[in-house]
Amino acid sequence: MYAELESLDRLQREVRRLKACVMSLGALLGVAVLAAAARQTTFAELNVERINIVDGAGKPRLVIANAERFPSIVLNGKTYQRAINPAGMVFFDTGGSEVGGLAVTDLKPGRVLALAFDNPNMDAIGLQNRISPDGKDATAGLVINSRPDDNLTATAAIKAARQRVAVENHNETAQVVLSDPQGRPRLQLRVESSGEPILEMLDEQGKPTYRITQRGTAP
Repeated sequence: MYAELESLDRLQREVRRLKACVMSLGALLGVAVLAAAARQTTFAELNVERINIVDGAGKPRLVIANAERFPSIVLNGKTYQRAINPAGMVFFDTGGSEVGGLAVTDLKPGRVLALAFDNPNMDAIGLQNRISPDGKDATAGLVINSRPDDNLTATAAIKAARQRVAVENHNETAQVVLSDPQGRPRLQLRVESSGEPILEMLDEQGKPTYRITQRGTAP
């Protein structure tokens, strides 16, 4: 009987020692997995809804997001809601204000792809591709706006800014349009979808005052 008790006690000690070894091995394996994950810098595929790139102080400098998590407009410490939330990316300056971005939308107004860089309170220059829902109206081109006073709010700047330059293909008519400070087109150089080249100077009401075509000139 004594020998059996001694054998049972020895068996219990071995079981406790085995359990301790298993727990230690599990802890070491967990540390190894975490260390390997920390060292991993290459992924075959990554699915996320938003990525924030921040500077050393933790301020966002670049945000990449889907439409549901796209950031609001931030200018000079004030936040403004967007009329439409696109998917894409937004660039920020060191003060946290938006300075440009890439937007992709496919909503009721139609498909819009745009790359823009901003003045302090308004879009300065943009590359755009706009296609109506029925596909019958399409414009792809470059737009340059006037620069509103830096002290204006974003809402006031939108009202004050005017389009000054447009280089675009609108429904297969290639054209360059130069506008005055009030945003009124004053000089147009275009090649119609038919292939006819035209140069026009316009008055303040948009009426041609001088026109050059292949057939000659007209006052």
